[in-house]
Amino acid sequence: MLRFVKVQTLSCSLSYLPWFEVFYKLLNILADYTIKGQESQWQELLLSLHELPIPEPGVPVHLGVHSFFTVPDTRELPSIPENRNLTEYFVAVDVNNMLHLYASMLYERRILICCSKLSTLTACVHGSAAMLYPMHWQHVYIPVLPQHLLDYCCAPMPYLIGVHSSLMEKVRGMALDDVVVLNVDTNTLETPFDDLQSLPNDVVSSLKSRLKKVSTTTGDGVARAFLKSQAALFSSYRNALQIESGEPITFNEETFVNHRSSAMRQFLQNAIQLQLFKQFIDGRLDLLNSGEGFSDIFEEEINMSEYAGSDKTYHQWLFTVKKGGGAIFNTVKTKANPAMKTVYKFAKDHAKMRIKEVKSRLKQKVIRREGPLHTWDDHRPITVHFGQVGRNDPEMV
Repeated sequence: MLRFVKVQTLSCSLSYLPWFEVFYKLLNILADYTIKGQESQWQELLLSLHELPIPEPGVPVHLGVHSFFTVPDTRELPSIPENRNLTEYFVAVDVNNMLHLYASMLYERRILICCSKLSTLTACVHGSAAMLYPMHWQHVYIPVLPQHLLDYCCAPMPYLIGVHSSLMEKVRGMALDDVVVLNVDTNTLETPFDDLQSLPNDVVSSLKSRLKKVSTTTGDGVARAFLKSQAALFSSYRNALQIESGEPITFNEETFVNHRSSAMRQFLQNAIQLQLFKQFIDGRLDLLNSGEGFSDIFEEEINMSEYAGSDKTYHQWLFTVKKGGGAIFNTVKTKANPAMKTVYKFAKDHAKMRIKEVKSRLKQKVIRREGPLHTWDDHRPITVHFGQVGRNDPEMV
């Protein structure tokens, strides 16, 4: 006699690429093929994905008549609602807790995020870490911690770990010291530190104000608010670049700390010890000394802010780059090597930008007197989030 057993199929995508939206779409396509019994299409799609070389950012990829996607550009800011991680994170966690978590990550604490829904848990871990751009979390990073690895919560080094709510009772029974805990289910944050109060007051107040203004909007407003804060905190790194003829460009920590205001110095003194900041500086120096240069949204934000060109050292650096001197050009010529075009264009555009800066600021002052700089009227509110009505949080108004 035959015995029939109903077997459920699990589809899982494994990749080191952070293409969350792409893989979510592809898994939905595979699930649709499975439901319709289209085995041949299912196998054809998987084979195409396996053999596909990694395309360049922004390139459309066609895998069949109905299967296509555009390669994400990780250099762009995540937007709501297109970016699922940021959308879920911003809807689930209020502004105050986002600020506290951001501060804790800047001080590289041991951080636990717990939630009863795994998709929201991973979204909050990824979404919060993305707000550190252009820096990246450099320590233990586990979006969902398996039960048999709960001992990781006792690790003595910094970490950012997601734990399912059902396991938190066991976790709290461990010897946890100096751990920041964000409970997404209850929207509460526990911390033994005063990290948020340790950040410069003007940076925190500006970030909080921007987040509340964009709390009912779509677009990259949330990510850009954090980007502006990162620029306010770390933009002066460019003024600490040291140029000696015939020598590699280096970074002077003392100059970086001392040239800012006294209110900022205490934070910067701690910042130079952070692994995420050291990694960022090493990356910038590698690009400069290899002749590649750099041009990204972080540098653009610095150029548009009040912190651009505030030090003679930075102007000297721009002058050196523009004239084709210094260590960068010992082995590479600007017009001969396309890799240097970003640095050359960056220096050339910056000269024009400084001329326009006074006019721009005068215009902004007039706008401030007449009304808000940006009302976000062109964006629709987030009233629906994955089929559910968005919550009304007094902190988000």
